[in-house]
Amino acid sequence: MNSNEIQKIFQTIRKKISCPQCGKRYDYKNIHIIKTVGNICFLQLECGNHFPTLATVAVSEAIDREQKNKQITADEILAAHNVLEKIKSIEELFK
Repeated sequence: MNSNEIQKIFQTIRKKISCPQCGKRYDYKNIHIIKTVGNICFLQLECGNHFPTLATVAVSEAIDREQKNKQITADEILAAHNVLEKIKSIEELFK
C-alpha cells in the first residue's frame, strides 16, 4: 500500500465516516493506522469522547476486463475459509 492510497483512505474517512455514537467526523489526527497487510489496512478511529472504532479497509487494485469476468472457484472459497478458520482472535491478525 503506497502513500497515495493511504491518503485517499484518510480523505474518504474524513468525508464519509463519523463516530457511531455521536456522529462527530474524524479529524486526520484521530485516524491511526494499526497495521497494513498487503492491500488491507487496519485503522483506529477516535472522536475524543467515546471508545475508539476499529476499521478495516481493503484497497482494490485496478481490475482488467479478463479479471472482471472471472468467476470465483469453489477451491478459492475453500482456501479463504481455511485461512479464516485458523484465526482464533483479532490479535492474530496483527502478528
